[in-house]
Amino acid sequence: MDKYLHERYHPIGETDSEAIFCSMLNALRVKFKKLPSLPILHQYIQQLCSKIVENEENPIFNFLLMAGERTHFAYSWPGARPGSSVWNGLYYVIREPPFKQASLKDLDYAVDFADLNTEHDRVAVIATAPLTTDETWIEFKQGQLLLFDQGLPHASPSDCEKVEKEGHGLSTKCRNMLPISSCGA
Repeated sequence: MDKYLHERYHPIGETDSEAIFCSMLNALRVKFKKLPSLPILHQYIQQLCSKIVENEENPIFNFLLMAGERTHFAYSWPGARPGSSVWNGLYYVIREPPFKQASLKDLDYAVDFADLNTEHDRVAVIATAPLTTDETWIEFKQGQLLLFDQGLPHASPSDCEKVEKEGHGLSTKCRNMLPISSCGA
């Protein structure tokens, strides 16, 4: 079978990031003929990530991947490029009531999140470095894949199952836009 038969996604540029992203999308498309459950998807993405980093010398691999309107995956295999002091990892902070003021790390500016949110809001902010000085940022562990849903991190397939039972599983509008065969369903 022609190796390109299943490769629907191709990088436009020449970066390793684009190549890996397209490879992941192609692998997901081949693996799943219909939308999987969140626990199955979490497990498979973790396997893909492990394969990506296992044969690389000093890999750095971080990404965010949307999995619906309310949910997304975030993965981090942090590191520093040879000769660089810049650490490339992921960090997150959960902002929820009671909201407070936060001061930006690299600018003399503060934001009072109580003025911008309600008592029903909760959000996770993910960045490559802590953005504020007066919040508790959590660094991803090496090789950690988290599903974020409604501002909360979920680390295991069983956690993802709980999210799905709340009605926040995968869904697609693809069936309404394209023939079924083009959607991989």
